[in-house]
Amino acid sequence: MPLWTAIALALGLVLAGGLTFQLTRPKTRRRDAELGPDAEEPLPEALPVATERNSDPRLANRTSSPERSSAPESRRSSLPRVEELQEDSDADLTLITIRSSLPSLREVEEAGSREERAPVSATAVPIVVDDDAAADEPTRASPFILVSAAGQTDQGKRRKNNEDSYLVLDEHGLFVVADGMGGYAGGEVASALAVETIEKAFRTQQFDGAPYPNVPRRGSELSRSIQMANKTIYERAHGDPSLKGMGTTVVAARFSLNKQRLYVGHVGDSRCYRLRNGEMKQITTDHTMAALGFTAAAFANRLNRAVGTSPSVEIDLIIGRPEPNDTYLLCSDGLSKMVPDAELQEILIASKHPKDALAALIERANQKGGHDNITVILVSVRSPAEYIKSLQS
Repeated sequence: MPLWTAIALALGLVLAGGLTFQLTRPKTRRRDAELGPDAEEPLPEALPVATERNSDPRLANRTSSPERSSAPESRRSSLPRVEELQEDSDADLTLITIRSSLPSLREVEEAGSREERAPVSATAVPIVVDDDAAADEPTRASPFILVSAAGQTDQGKRRKNNEDSYLVLDEHGLFVVADGMGGYAGGEVASALAVETIEKAFRTQQFDGAPYPNVPRRGSELSRSIQMANKTIYERAHGDPSLKGMGTTVVAARFSLNKQRLYVGHVGDSRCYRLRNGEMKQITTDHTMAALGFTAAAFANRLNRAVGTSPSVEIDLIIGRPEPNDTYLLCSDGLSKMVPDAELQEILIASKHPKDALAALIERANQKGGHDNITVILVSVRSPAEYIKSLQS
């Protein structure tokens, strides 16, 4: 056989073997059957952005690898909806969440960088825990209860200025604590605007927006005043670059004396506690990333909502039935993060007068470091007979 013929035959055998290997090599992906020929590989789920409460500025800051639970994302809808966050075990509390739909994790991530969008109309659906508290009874001519209140704010030991604001409006049975955050002087502006807007709404009895369905009128008015504060802060922030991103927490309590009702509007991590029969209970739930399932210590305490950071805000409305001798404590987190609940209870029980209790609570928070501004309002509930007797003694 000629040499060139042998070389050609050898090359043919090599090429044939390579072709056979290519045709018989197992596939590593089952794209045609399962994903389709044009399908893309699934992307890893995005990490969220939250409102930061531990640094300045304290808004939207991304973290690289927060721990989170395996709970599935909430369903998304183009329509506003109300979701139950918590059913209080107490028989005298009703919790209503006035909100648009709960964001998915991807939506939370996009919240820090998305463009402005049109406000979403919030709705309210009562979550009934106690029929007596949920029923909007006729208003009586004489009061079931009387309340007296005192408030105080303190800069604390670490902050250069005080970003808290509070309101004691006795004639309307209205008490508000706001803890501002974000930007140069933004926290002070946001909390002050919140308190001023809510106060003006009640003094003028002008509440923007339609009443929330299935919510007692007084609770609806309180919630609408917080929405008004949200709009005022949001518009002010977008009109002044130095205030962009500012926001505030709000906890606002409105007592209806002739109905024996309490309405608490709540956004953020400022709190409302109730002392009854020697036992203190937190009746608000902090709106932090922990509520969305995130457990990393550096991430869980960040806010997942605040007043003024978006066109509309989700509001928890708690409806309670206050009883004579109850004490209600409204405070910013400068108190609650410094002083454990057991010590708060101890101070309230030991104090003979609300002003003594205020001074003792603020002093204890400062003794433990005073890392933040401290604002406290104490509301004492009495029967009319007890109240008159206390004035005569």
